[in-house]
Amino acid sequence: MLKELLHQLFVKLENEIGNNKKSKNGNAIYFVEEILENQFKKPSFISSKAIKGYYDKYVEGKENNAGEPSIELKDLISKYLGYEHFLAFETQNKATNFFNVKKSKITLLNYSLTALLSLTLIVAFYKIYLANKNDDCVIWQFNHYEKVNCDNQFAIQKPTDINIEKFNKVNVNDSTIFFINNKPIIWYGKSVKGEIEFFNARGTHPITGKELKPVTSYIINKYVYKQ
Repeated sequence: MLKELLHQLFVKLENEIGNNKKSKNGNAIYFVEEILENQFKKPSFISSKAIKGYYDKYVEGKENNAGEPSIELKDLISKYLGYEHFLAFETQNKATNFFNVKKSKITLLNYSLTALLSLTLIVAFYKIYLANKNDDCVIWQFNHYEKVNCDNQFAIQKPTDINIEKFNKVNVNDSTIFFINNKPIIWYGKSVKGEIEFFNARGTHPITGKELKPVTSYIINKYVYKQ
């Protein structure tokens, strides 16, 4: 508690308006000459060198021949700091330190819990991401899409503009129904070889990636009926 007492002493001395020497020596001199001699009427009670020696030893941790301040000096310093005596200073500051330590521990615990929760959420979201990622790829197999792991070298991201469960390439002939209520239910597109291929839903060609077009009577007459 001596460290805290002397630390607070020098902090207050540093802020004294009448203290023109803002240094350890200046603070010690001001305390002896202005506080002890003039305020507390204690002339020649202690030297400024001794006050500085206490500060060096107990606050800065320097080894020197300074002993422990007398009870009277500790009481005088405590009174200057606004306490009735050193015991009151010691009691109040122990309580303050206790609550500060407790608050620090609670704060540290809160930070730890927050960090743990954040890490847990990150891991959970990452697992969900991997699960979705691995279930979000497909591969074209002859006439339909199949879901595959995204690690597959031929896998592509699942198209968002089609229902892969129902999207198929279809073989058509002159008995195929192409329209319902005059609306096309078959779409077509060219393969990489330039051949016309037909599909049962709109979307993009699974190989070329080009937008499929709704079938027309012209396309039917040209590529279906002529067969």
